[in-house]
Parts: sequence; C-alpha cells; structure tokens
Amino acid sequence: MGDMSEGFRAMTRQRQARHHEWNKRNRAIIDASGIPYIDRGETLLFREPDKSNVDFYPSTGRWKANSQMHSGGAKKFLEWYAQR
Repeated sequence: MGDMSEGFRAMTRQRQARHHEWNKRNRAIIDASGIPYIDRGETLLFREPDKSNVDFYPSTGRWKANSQMHSGGAKKFLEWYAQR
C-alpha cells in the first residue's frame, strides 16, 4: 500500500511542476505582448473597452469568454484576442 501512495505523490509533484512551467511560460508570453491585464494570482483578467471580458488561466493555458472555455495556451489566446 505504501508504494501506491508514494506513486500518487510522485504523480502529483509531476503535475504541479508541469503546471508551474506552463504558468511561467504563458505569463512571459502575455507580458511580452504588452496587452494590459489585471493579475488575480491564478487568473489574468483582460478588461479592455470595446472587447469581450476574458479570464486567462496561465497554469492551464485556458481562457473563458462569454461563459465559454477555450484552450491552446498563451500564443493561441493572443491570436484569438487580437481578432476580437
């Protein structure tokens, strides 16, 4: 039983490390874009006039706009956001 629980802990650590790397990478891409946002920790809020309100989640690369979830990371988000 101890081996299984250690395996689960290892998987959890790997998942956390992966999400931490995604968070750093996605934030760096968003910061380089120069688009203004509000940082709420795990969520970046985009609130520009005449654009949709969008919540971007850098640790997963997903974003929510108009109650609909999208995925693809920061680069795809920026392409999508530029079309709005």
